[in-house]
Amino acid sequence: MKKFIGTLFVVMTSLVVNAQDFKKVQTHLILLKYETAKEEYEKIVTKNTALATSAEGYYWKAKIYSGIEKDASLAAKYPTAYDITKAAILQYSALDTSFKIAKDNGQEPFFDIYIKTFKDGVNAFNEKKWPDAAKNFDEAVQFSDIIFTQGWATSKQKFDTTSIIYAGYANQNAGKIQQTIGYYTRLINYKINTPDLLDIYKYVLVQKINTKDKADFDKYYTLTTEAYPNEPWAEYKTEFVEKSLTIEEKIKLYNELAPTNTLTELEYQMYGDMFMAAKNQDNVSEADSEKYITMAGEAYKKAFNANNQNYAAAFNVGISYYNQFTILDDKYRDNIKNLQNLNASKAETAPKDPKKKPAFEAQFKAKQDSIKKLNLLLDAPIKEKVDGAIEWIEKSYSVLKDKPKLEKTEKNVASRSVDFLATLYSYKRDKARGKDQKASDEYEAKFIAYDKLHDKYQ
Repeated sequence: MKKFIGTLFVVMTSLVVNAQDFKKVQTHLILLKYETAKEEYEKIVTKNTALATSAEGYYWKAKIYSGIEKDASLAAKYPTAYDITKAAILQYSALDTSFKIAKDNGQEPFFDIYIKTFKDGVNAFNEKKWPDAAKNFDEAVQFSDIIFTQGWATSKQKFDTTSIIYAGYANQNAGKIQQTIGYYTRLINYKINTPDLLDIYKYVLVQKINTKDKADFDKYYTLTTEAYPNEPWAEYKTEFVEKSLTIEEKIKLYNELAPTNTLTELEYQMYGDMFMAAKNQDNVSEADSEKYITMAGEAYKKAFNANNQNYAAAFNVGISYYNQFTILDDKYRDNIKNLQNLNASKAETAPKDPKKKPAFEAQFKAKQDSIKKLNLLLDAPIKEKVDGAIEWIEKSYSVLKDKPKLEKTEKNVASRSVDFLATLYSYKRDKARGKDQKASDEYEAKFIAYDKLHDKYQ
């Protein structure tokens, strides 16, 4: 215990001695005699070299050179005064984390460095020297953080918003993504949402999409929508889903969200686009392709139900039905080809022995009936898909047909709509021919009406 008390006494005595050692330096600085203070400081640290690397030594060195740098009569004589000040104050800050010496004797070096780095940052920023601007604003933020957290600034904010905004912009223009995100998220976390900062929220969301970190994206998506509730943010969320999740994860998420009726028209349409795109990926099975097409159609329907002027959504529902029709129609045609091949092979495979012919004919007919039955089973779902395609493509076309002037995208959809409708009605005409002449004539009239419109939207 006595040894401990003795050691504590030595430490306390050392602090008092250090403070006393720099008393004359302090006096000269009060009188603005910076060069005299410098000379006195050098005598002290020459006599006791350990003081040069103490918190007190670094602080008073920074204080001296900070004064010299601001004195017009001395600045030219000591051109490196600013650099010495900055190096010394950083070394001091590392040793005196409570900043007690600065609190007791003045914080001028911190303010001097902050002001100069900010000013130099603005100059470089205006000249579009982005790396220089970023470096200076990084330092401005470093020193402003000390000033604000220690309560030395007149403002009672937690940090210097202006420096952080500039630092973010400069780093963004310099291509330093992580540094930029660090500055922007400080502003977002503190819920600073002035109109001019909208783009920083967008930038952070884009970068969170790129990192595919769902927890981080969800956090900043929530903060963003709260900060700017009137902005359309759904596209960012859908883009995150599109880039980050597998198709099965997208389907699972969609199935969870769709029943809640919280998805917007745009979100429904984008889910439709994602599902439709999935069918075109490499190595997709036929069953999965059909599933993706069906889900795309359902999502597009919900988008149209949210806005019955969304001609694109209605058209895409029609195309999803059309795609399902073509899949079934291909199967139908394959069956016809198989039946034709079977019939063509009959002469070669039939037995010459009359006794064997009855059994052969029975087996042959069973094979024919099996193929015909497959096509019979396809008739109803094919009709359903054709009728669905016609219904939804006509809904799309009805939105556009009476508009006096169509934009490029609208004209493209109108043109494709009349072509698809002509094709679909010609199919229905051919299916009805010889079975229901009245229906066949009606479909023929529809085909002619839409076929005549082919050149209207070119």
